[in-house]
Amino acid sequence: MTCIRHECHRSWRSCLSRTAPLIIAVVTLVFGFLLQGAAFAEHELSDGYYTLVDEADNEIFHTAIVLLPGDVFIDEDNSTYEVVTIDGQTARARLSKAATLDNREEATGGSTVSQLSGIVESISRSISQLFLAGQQQTGKTVVLYNTHSDESYAPSSGTSTKDWGDVYKVAAAFEQALKKHGLDVVRSTDNHNPHDGGAYTRSRRTLARLLKERPVAAFDIHRDAVPPEVYRATVQGEDVTRITLVIGQQNQTRGQNLTFAKKLKSAADSKAPGLIKGILWAQGNYNQDMLPRASLMEVGAHTNNLEEAERAVGIFASAVVPIILSAESASGLQQGSPGRSLAWIVGIIIVGSVCYVLINSRRRQRQ
Repeated sequence: MTCIRHECHRSWRSCLSRTAPLIIAVVTLVFGFLLQGAAFAEHELSDGYYTLVDEADNEIFHTAIVLLPGDVFIDEDNSTYEVVTIDGQTARARLSKAATLDNREEATGGSTVSQLSGIVESISRSISQLFLAGQQQTGKTVVLYNTHSDESYAPSSGTSTKDWGDVYKVAAAFEQALKKHGLDVVRSTDNHNPHDGGAYTRSRRTLARLLKERPVAAFDIHRDAVPPEVYRATVQGEDVTRITLVIGQQNQTRGQNLTFAKKLKSAADSKAPGLIKGILWAQGNYNQDMLPRASLMEVGAHTNNLEEAERAVGIFASAVVPIILSAESASGLQQGSPGRSLAWIVGIIIVGSVCYVLINSRRRQRQ
């Protein structure tokens, strides 16, 4: 028996030594592929904007956020469009299905990158439960910050960008409205300039500090860069800018964040119809892997008035406070915790190992 045990041990070590380099390579390639796609997807056009059109060339949505095949847009009426091709600054989409806003179903579609990320997500989510037990708690703290610190509203400030943009004032208005309705709010005024590909890396450090407050939700306040009529609206008798909720596909909490966005939209649609322009489920990360109730908010565009944006977040706050209060604390597996990191890494390793086994199995069958 002892000999058999030693033989099995040697066999296992031998197998591990042979496969370890491949597993490490797979992990590196997969993880690097996902992060590279996410980083590119988080970019914005410096000039112009994308127009999302359906099969009949009807204009559905406009945004300066870089759109890619596999991105999904849920419009005001909850019709779901998946981007199929990109032709210059025109994103062509097909009507997918009506989004159900009060359940946990994700919108259909998604690129190969998103689907691969989803496989890893489902595995890591199961593993994560081992670390979540007994750690979650209810709370009412919300954290706010601004990744693109320069974003401003030209009609009010005379410029669309400046060192300390108007989005800080929008975040401050959102903070006061949430506090008025009984929530605790911690708002960061950290500056993450310049407005470049490294902005999300810099704001990630800010969000990591904010997570020490054990928040139930986090909002990253932005503004879009499209013509004024795209976001201009009258809601509850007031002139406001509309709001687009942006959720990243490329992280392990994408399903939970999308569900959160759907609930926010459903609440706003009920109490303030017309305020939410839609939900953009885009191929990016947006630091939303750090907690399961995170959303990027595009509050109007640079061509709208600051005052209208401030009114918009006030109305939004009054509509969504019940949704936020019903959420559990996101402190269980925050960024940097061993549990979340281990779950994500193990998930990637499992996917890589399965791919390795399948490839070798097919090779043997051909021989």
